[in-house]
Amino acid sequence: MFSVQRLLGRDDEFCALLEASAQEAVYSVETLKQVLLDTSSPPSLNRFIEARREDKIITAQIAELLVSALVTSFDRQDIETVAEALYKVPKTVEKFAERYLISYHLVREFDFTRQIVLMEEAVKSVLEIVQAFRANAGIAEIKRLDSRIQRLENEADDVIITFLAKIYKFRGRDVRPIILKDLIELNEKVVDRCRDASGVIARVVAKTG
Repeated sequence: MFSVQRLLGRDDEFCALLEASAQEAVYSVETLKQVLLDTSSPPSLNRFIEARREDKIITAQIAELLVSALVTSFDRQDIETVAEALYKVPKTVEKFAERYLISYHLVREFDFTRQIVLMEEAVKSVLEIVQAFRANAGIAEIKRLDSRIQRLENEADDVIITFLAKIYKFRGRDVRPIILKDLIELNEKVVDRCRDASGVIARVVAKTG
């Protein structure tokens, strides 16, 4: 028999897992910020690997719930898209950390601050929008948060152009432009993934509101 309580319970289970995933995204970016602020020694990858593994577990739990949940008001594809976008944040941050470690002696003096600020704002904003979604905050609040993440994505695009203009000034056989281009594009993808998740949530609320 159809149960409203069961429907709402399943919906909250999905939202709780998405919120946990968004929190892992925040943690991974905060960890990266600490690493980039301390250039006195090469970073350890352990914390990044841990964050990605934790989020992988959460993503697997979402997939299992999608299989077992007979009753939910959410479109399964929407849930999968949000979960995948959120999982890609710590995964992308870990990839950055791996390449940063390899090229540490060449790029440690480069200032990634502008990107880190935008990434930090983006992951915190996506956590807010997931929390607002879970709390049924309403379409106006969801649109406000989604617009903020859109703005951050636009700013991230502007920043990467500025960075590229800077690194293209390197001359000769210097390999740093290639390395830095790879690193700053990875950082930009973090904001893009936040935008992906936010956009789906905004679309879901618009459909149901």
